[in-house]
Amino acid sequence: MVKTNMVRLVAVGTVSALAACGGGGSSGSSDSGSGGGTPSVPPEGVGLVLDPGPFSERRATVETQADFEAVQGVFSDADQTYLAIDEIRQEIRGWNDVVSQDGNTVTLSCDNAGTLALTLNQEAPTDVTWQFRNCQLEVPSLNTIVLDGTYTYVNIESESDGTERVDGFQEIDLTGTIVGSGESIAMQGADFWEIVVPPEGPRTETYTTEALEFLRGTDYQAIATAETALSTVGGITSVTLNARLIGSAIDGFVDITTEETIQRVSGGGCPSVGIVRVVGAPENSGVEIRYGDSMVAP
Repeated sequence: MVKTNMVRLVAVGTVSALAACGGGGSSGSSDSGSGGGTPSVPPEGVGLVLDPGPFSERRATVETQADFEAVQGVFSDADQTYLAIDEIRQEIRGWNDVVSQDGNTVTLSCDNAGTLALTLNQEAPTDVTWQFRNCQLEVPSLNTIVLDGTYTYVNIESESDGTERVDGFQEIDLTGTIVGSGESIAMQGADFWEIVVPPEGPRTETYTTEALEFLRGTDYQAIATAETALSTVGGITSVTLNARLIGSAIDGFVDITTEETIQRVSGGGCPSVGIVRVVGAPENSGVEIRYGDSMVAP
């Protein structure tokens, strides 16, 4: 087993990305008018559908430092779906060229002849569906793109007996083209979040991803069967992570798990304790990452 001490926690990238998606604001719904409608229903049985390998059926080799560095690269690239959605959200917030309005659906003109329909699914700015129809737009990470498909974002806040809750999900089903290179792109999947803040006791956050895929040409990254749990009390946050990371660059998948709960000061900073394992092939090998006091083997 390869052992390495890292400053940056492998889990933190996924946690930050999910938290940014789950804890966000209105997703541009200020452009979607007002009115009622049926609240969106969380998707069920979301699986991998874009895998060209199929890379999800074989373990990636993780025996050397170079293998681990390749895994790190795929891990960073797996954030592309979150990054692209955030950039799309920022871009369309500035759009105001209304083509038509039908009830709680507003259709906007895109940079080309395509359209984007924004539907507010209930009387709140936190349940909205975007419908792209041959819609051209600019995003920093991909430049000029043309999109088709749907994106739904739901983030519902509630309170009972002093306990605050946030329950939400996002569902992505988008295909398109990068105009400059002609490369095809696709984003597909769903993830869910639940945040509970009681009057006393720990604040808990759970983020679950059944499948979240990004395909650019033949370059493929995905996160699957992932669950990240955070518990914060007394200024200390404990983090556990279980996830499968899949990528064409590593020709397969690896499993990432916390062998010992990670603890760090709330709000950031390096972990004071914790062990993360990255396991590919062979299954009794892999990389063990230790933090803080856990750097000293028992």
